[in-house]
Amino acid sequence: MQKFVFSGVICLSVVFTVVSCSSSRHSKSTRLPGNWQVQPIVVDGDNKDWPSPYPEYDEKAQLGYAISNDKENLYITVETGDPATQLKILREGLTVWIDRTGGKEEVTAINFPIPVNNGQKEERAPRQKAAPAAGQGQLGLGSDATQKRRMDIEDKVRAAMGDAKEYSLQGFKSCNLQFPIMETDSCGIVVRMGLDADNELVWEAKVPFKSFYFKPQVSRPDKGKALTVCFETTAMKRPPGQSGGGGNHGGGGGFRPGIGVGMGGMGMGMGGGMYRGGGGSRHSPQNSTDIMEPAYKSTKTYKKFGIAYVE
Repeated sequence: MQKFVFSGVICLSVVFTVVSCSSSRHSKSTRLPGNWQVQPIVVDGDNKDWPSPYPEYDEKAQLGYAISNDKENLYITVETGDPATQLKILREGLTVWIDRTGGKEEVTAINFPIPVNNGQKEERAPRQKAAPAAGQGQLGLGSDATQKRRMDIEDKVRAAMGDAKEYSLQGFKSCNLQFPIMETDSCGIVVRMGLDADNELVWEAKVPFKSFYFKPQVSRPDKGKALTVCFETTAMKRPPGQSGGGGNHGGGGGFRPGIGVGMGGMGMGMGGGMYRGGGGSRHSPQNSTDIMEPAYKSTKTYKKFGIAYVE
């Protein structure tokens, strides 16, 4: 009798172990929602192919973004209506990291535009008035002065768009070099950027799965598997003599590729949020003394999502 009871305990123990292992495996294979792209995105620096407003928004980074995929490609877009953030991206570059395992590894990335040598393009500190009159608002400048300051930044953004002619790749399977924007790399990656009619800066990329994923096309078993994307901006240098508004100043983040060479990556830390429409221009920091303040802060926006698949 004791022998029978002992055997029964062993059997129950084995069953419990099998169930526990099964549950553990199930918890590690949690499926995440994704966005299936019915029609391929035309990557041309225009947001006409994307939802309006973009479904995700990071308040700190002043970035709206969206991600989708079809069987062969991952599609990524970023949008901002904040002129200071636009200028920061155009002068210091935007790095988009992709982790095919759903983790936080920073190995595979697109860097576009390539940061220009802007040592001679530092911003001058805005001239401050002795005391703002009543009704001049939170920025410490009159409405006319603030509008003029904004228009000056927008002019610099439009001028800087002409320098956005190259992009760099790192961590992909066979195309880790620097390329002219109109040249097709061996991986088939396409990136473009533009300003729309509302002065929103639109960044787009088409990234074939064959360039970074475990196989060239996704199928039913891939549905819901996690991918992560991180959008990283690097701060512009604050003008001498200008006080800071807190946060991250100066350089840091991203990678700085050399001409025609392979690249390495760096950086850590994330952020996130929901896009509320209309671009970053409607969400300027309320405690800033200068509308250029977002340009002096490095940011990271992290998004984890699932691969979509529809038969």
